Amino acid sequence: MWLTNDVAMGFKNQYEITNKFANYKGEDIEIELFSSNLFEQIALINYKDKVKKQIKQEVMAKRFCFIESEMITQIPYCVIKDSKKALVCGTLNAEIAYYLSLNNIHVDMVVSDKEALNTLSGFLPNFKYVYKEQSINICENFMSLRDFNYDIIINLGNPSQNEFEALKKMANKNFIMIFALPNIYLEPSVALDLLSTANKFGNILMPFMIPAITPKFYTFLSDSYHPLADLQLQKSDMLENMQFYNSNLHTSVFRLPTIINKLIAPYVKN
Repeated sequence: MWLTNDVAMGFKNQYEITNKFANYKGEDIEIELFSSNLFEQIALINYKDKVKKQIKQEVMAKRFCFIESEMITQIPYCVIKDSKKALVCGTLNAEIAYYLSLNNIHVDMVVSDKEALNTLSGFLPNFKYVYKEQSINICENFMSLRDFNYDIIINLGNPSQNEFEALKKMANKNFIMIFALPNIYLEPSVALDLLSTANKFGNILMPFMIPAITPKFYTFLSDSYHPLADLQLQKSDMLENMQFYNSNLHTSVFRLPTIINKLIAPYVKN
C-alpha cells in the first residue's frame, strides 16, 4: 500500500510522543511519563530485578489501559465459581485492583515502591478510588499479607520457579492464576522457558493473546478450572460498564495463530 506524504505525516504525528513531562527514579522502579496525541499519555515503567539481573519494562497507554485491566480480571472472574480474595503483584497498574473490586472481591496489591505508584496518580483513571476503597489493600511486601487463601492471583512480573511455588502456597486449592508472558513472536525462547517452569504448577496451562494496539500475551493457570469449558455465561453476559471484555472475546483470545500453537504445544495443558 502506497501512502501520500500527507497521510504518512498524519500517521507520524498521531503516534509521536511529544514531550516527557514527569519522571521518577526509585531503587527498583523507574518511570517516565510522556504526552501523546493518540494515547493521551504513555507511561514507560522499568522494574529492576536484582536477583535475576534483569529489567522488565511495562508500557501503558492512558487512553487504553482499560483493555488489559478488563480482560485479565474478568477472564478468571467469569470462570471461577466463587471468588472472594485476589492478589495482584508485579505491576503498578492499579486499574486491575479496581476492576476486581467491582466484582465484590477483596484485593491485596503488593507494590514495593508506593511513591512510584503515586507518580501515576494522574495517569490511572481510578487512582483515587483504589486508595479509598476499603476492599483494596495496597501493601509494600508479601510479609505484611494475612490470611492468604487467594482465589485469583494476577502476576504481571516474570515469575521464577521459587515465585510460582510461593504463590501457589498462597492460593486456594481451586485457584486461578493469570501471569504475563513475554511476546511469543519476539522472544519465543524466553516465553517457552517461562511456560516450561509454570507447567509444573497446574493441571490447566493455556496461553492467550489480547488483541490490543500491540498483542500482549498472558497465561491462564489452574488446577481445577478450564478457561473455556468453565466459562459462566450468566456472569460474563451480565457484566456492566465493560468497554472491551465480552464473552465472545473471552473465548477468542485463546484461539492463537498456528505458528504460535506449534511453538507452545509441548507446554500447554488443557
